[in-house]
Amino acid sequence: MALQQIPRITKYLSVIMLFGWLGRNTVWQFLPVYFEMHIESVFLIGILTSLPSAVSVLMDIPVSNYVQRVGEKFVFFTGLLFASLPAVAYLAATPLTLASGKFFEGVTKSLIWNSGWSLSMKSSDNESESESLSVFLLGVNLAAVIGPVIGGYLILSRGFSLVLGLWFLTSLISIALFLSYIGISSKANRVLMFEKLFKAKTYSNDFRHLREHWHKVAPAYGMIFLYSIIFSFFWLAVPLALNEAGASYVEMGVIFGFAALPKAFQIFFGRLADRIGRYRMLVVLSMALTPVLFTMYFLEGPLMLGAFFFVAALITNGIPPVIHTIFDQRAPEEVESELIGFMETSKHVGQLTGPTMAGAVASAFSLSASFAAAGVIALIMVFYSVWLQRL
Repeated sequence: MALQQIPRITKYLSVIMLFGWLGRNTVWQFLPVYFEMHIESVFLIGILTSLPSAVSVLMDIPVSNYVQRVGEKFVFFTGLLFASLPAVAYLAATPLTLASGKFFEGVTKSLIWNSGWSLSMKSSDNESESESLSVFLLGVNLAAVIGPVIGGYLILSRGFSLVLGLWFLTSLISIALFLSYIGISSKANRVLMFEKLFKAKTYSNDFRHLREHWHKVAPAYGMIFLYSIIFSFFWLAVPLALNEAGASYVEMGVIFGFAALPKAFQIFFGRLADRIGRYRMLVVLSMALTPVLFTMYFLEGPLMLGAFFFVAALITNGIPPVIHTIFDQRAPEEVESELIGFMETSKHVGQLTGPTMAGAVASAFSLSASFAAAGVIALIMVFYSVWLQRL
């Protein structure tokens, strides 16, 4: 499929996300190690890592309502504003400001993804849905590849302050790009619509729509919940395991960047799923992921951990375009923004579970045992995806 058939606004969003997330990714995956300098308990670090998802769980439904009423552009812009705040909070490096930074991350996550997914889905046609969603993710994924490699060198030579400052700077650049190429137009009174978010009728309508269409969207909700546990489990377990194995910041940055490389090629996963069948693709990917995670339980050196992390990341990165395409085909367009909010809630509950699970298992047993716990979740994904395919 030629790239010119991808909606222009999706391409703009991808570039904006590239700049907005580039500085963030120079340090984000190193944050558990940074937190360990100030907080001794791995369990508490796991709770902090889960905090953004907990915030998003509370915000997703109200935000999806707000998107439905005022439009995606204004909400997305507000998310970009909040995206600059965590870097400032982390610079202070006290337990309170570290928690505040994670809180701001949660607000950003809910605003950006609820509005971004909706805007990208509504802009694409049925023939190019998977590829359009992959292009929307391309900027974020490229930042995830480049950022950690740069960050590893900068942290080793200059410490964490420089990369946190870079996070703030690139966030400001993304705001300027958004204002230049997209703008913050709104289709309704923003203040009035915000006030309506606190009325019970708003949510009774949402849950009524969810009940009406539950049989259509439940398969996507269940799979994204399971996938998100494993995806977010990596946030805590991998940096701490590499640090425990004696990897330097440069080595960790290269491993993080290399493992993120498959994200840049998600468009091909979406293309493949369109051809061989989306449910069949989920079965294959989940079956391939399970033994990789169980094998990581036995690994010790940074080289082997990095290699298997790359394989695990390669497999898991093929899953999101498939899930989102399944959802988009099943969700009625007139309530899609609301149902995206419930989908994001499913994802964030999974992301809340992943780091908490990793921290709890690591505290009770060991970091390596947390990989086995993730393997159990992958095995559940196998059975669930097979069941979906039979349906």
